[in-house]
Amino acid sequence: MNQETKIANELQKMLTENQIPVSVQEDFNVLFEKLANGELTLGELENKDQFVVEVIQKAKNRIG
Repeated sequence: MNQETKIANELQKMLTENQIPVSVQEDFNVLFEKLANGELTLGELENKDQFVVEVIQKAKNRIG
């Protein structure tokens, strides 16, 4: 499993655990799908807004 898929899975878990605000959950669902399908890379996500970067970092920390 590649890094993008691992992060997508972890972000999905965070969403299920209500660790991602409801106001951005729909946006993150699109990101999860694109990451999991290889349509988006972690590098591209790191160029998004600061909130996205912070959430991605939390997901990375959770998977080690």
